[in-house]
Formats: sequence, C-alpha cells, structure tokens
Amino acid sequence: MTDPQSVGVEVGSEPTEALDAPPSQPLHLAILDYRDIRHPEAGGAEVYIYEIFRRIAAHGHRVTWISAKDAGADPEEIDGNLRMLRTGNKVTANFTSVRAALRLDRDDPVDLYIENLCKIPFFVPAYDAKAPVLPIVLHLFGETVFREANPLLATYVWLYERFIPRVYRGKPFVALSDSTAQDLARRGVAAKWVDVVPPGLDLSLYCESSAPSDEALVLYVGRLKRYKQIDIALRAFAEVLKHVPTARFAVLGKGDDRERLEKLVAELGLADSVRFYGFVTEQEKIEWLRKARVVVYPSPKEGWGISTTEAAACGTPVVASNSEGLRDAVQDGRTGFLVPHEDVSAWASQIRRLIEDDVLHQTLREGAIAWSREFDWDKRATQMRLLIERAAREQARNGATG
Repeated sequence: MTDPQSVGVEVGSEPTEALDAPPSQPLHLAILDYRDIRHPEAGGAEVYIYEIFRRIAAHGHRVTWISAKDAGADPEEIDGNLRMLRTGNKVTANFTSVRAALRLDRDDPVDLYIENLCKIPFFVPAYDAKAPVLPIVLHLFGETVFREANPLLATYVWLYERFIPRVYRGKPFVALSDSTAQDLARRGVAAKWVDVVPPGLDLSLYCESSAPSDEALVLYVGRLKRYKQIDIALRAFAEVLKHVPTARFAVLGKGDDRERLEKLVAELGLADSVRFYGFVTEQEKIEWLRKARVVVYPSPKEGWGISTTEAAACGTPVVASNSEGLRDAVQDGRTGFLVPHEDVSAWASQIRRLIEDDVLHQTLREGAIAWSREFDWDKRATQMRLLIERAAREQARNGATG
C-alpha cells in the first residue's frame, strides 16, 4: 500500500484506536450520493460506499443514504442497517438530495454529512456553512469529462469541480487513492487533513483459480463509457491477433458506448474474435476473471479501478494505463503492467508477453495474489469509521465553521 504521506498535503495518521468497541455516542450519518447500491447504473463508487457504510451501520452508527430516485424505485427502503431515501433524478440530484438531507436534519438531527464526490459536488456547506461535512472523493473528472459529455454539460461539471477548494475550505477529506489525494492538492484543497482509504475485497469470493489459464483470453470488465477509451485496448488486440490468431477478447459490462465500440470492432475486422456479453452476475464475473489470461483497463483517469484488484485476487495479471488511480491499483511489474495510455503498440506488446510467456505470467500471477491480500473491507470500514468519528468530533468542537 502506498504511503498517504506522499501526497504532499497534511494527512491523518493511521487509526490506532480500539477496532471492536461499539460507539459510546452513536452518530447519525447522512450520505449524499447520485446513486445507491440498488440503482441500475450503480458502479464501483456505490459498491465502495455500500460495503464500508453497511459495516459502519452494523457497528452502531445510524446511516441514511440519500440519492436520486430511479423509475420504479421506492422512495424509501431499508437494507439491513442502512436506510435509503430517494428523491429527484440523476439530473437534479445535486439539488434535491441536499434539500432532503437538510430536511432530514430538522426531523432527525444529522451529526455528519458524507458527500460522495464522484459526480457533481453537492456543496452542502454552501447551503449551511455550519454543517459538519466529510467529502469522500473517489474520482474527479477534470478535463476528461470533455471526452464523455457534450461541451455544455462538460463545462458545467468542470466548473463545479473548480469550486471544491473554496466551498469545502477547512473541511477534512477522504480520498480513494494517493492519485486522488494528489489531484485534490493540485486543485488547491487546503483540508485540515486528507486521509486515503482504498477499497477492499471480499476475499472469500475473489479467490484465485487452481491453475492459470492457458487460453489466450483478453478481458475487459467495467462500464462502457466513451471517456474510458476501451477502443485503445481493441486496437491493441487487433495487433495481438496478428501474432496470436487464437486469441479472443471478451467485453463485460454495459454502457452507452457499446454501439460505437461494436462498430469499431467491425471496422477492425475483429467480429470473429471479440464479443460483448453485457451485464453479468457477480459469480459470472468472477468466473471470467479466473479464466482470463490478462485483464485490460485502458482508462485515462480513475479513482481506483476496482476490477483490476478483483483480477489480482483471482490471480490474473492486468495491463492498464499508467494514469491516475490505476497506478495505485496496479503494481507495475508485480501484478501487471502500466503502459502509456494511448500507446497502442505498447499495449499490444505487453498483452502478447502475458499470453506467450508462461514464466512471466506465473510471476505476475503470484505477485497479484499476494497484493490482493492487502485489501479487506472490514479493515477499510474500521479505518473510515474512526475518521468519521474524528471528523464529527472535531467539527462539533470547532462549531463546524472550518
């Protein structure tokens, strides 16, 4: 695990308090998010929030998760110890969720607002300057948003992100990775502290296969979004296929970029070797990760890239872009390879190496398995809980004025 002190901002120390004692004063935590775990478009960010905060709720704190309401979803739902409230839609969520959270506070006082800054910020302090807030920053788009959205919407998101340092001045932050913490520092975030809490894994599910795969299977797992630039991996695979004609490429996941990618596959003459499988169940995903020879992740920027860690837990090496987030999730030369993002030749070369070199593949396989053992949801939930308790305590002491 990388050292949080390396991010160049003041960071909190690793929690050393008792890990199993129930809270003496249970807190009411209100999470503001665009999606909850039941939303059909829920992704890695929602898994992160769900896995950590259901454990925090089980520990004794009360958690209310406020998000956009998808068509057909109930406005309120109880999931174990989590209470979910849904209001507005994905376009209006950054306004309706804040109103719902402040209304909730009037009826059932909130001790700490948790903002999941993975889309447009909610800016709770702009509505109530004294509100105790802990932003959790999984991923900020920056200029990559212009690769995904139309210019008007992209500019809107880009401008909103630029207000983060001002609106959250003096507030503590949690970042998913060192890369995200460094991104915050470059943007001028002057937080009281910035702590890095990486994701975890349920290692009982993501166990390695009994033997590495001999099949020349290249695998992508994730959402099909234009900004993720999956086309880079497809173009590299076209080069691989010239040398390894038995290779095939499986694409798992859904998203609005699928049609464009399918057209590219046809243009590259890959229709017989590339197949899109759409959404798959968790167990099916694990089976794919186990039998793949190599997993690819060609995104220009991520908060982490959880499927790369899942692949490692299955003993499958990864080739990924040497970009923010992914360089935290993939250890170059130990769990896979990091390559220049748009260098198709470099992509093709490293994919071929992992297909053709059994000794190299086994070395990286062993490194990947060892690396994955450092990830544990219980440990991460405990770390987050102690940070939350500290943030609530500090902001209450200071009058939550920053």
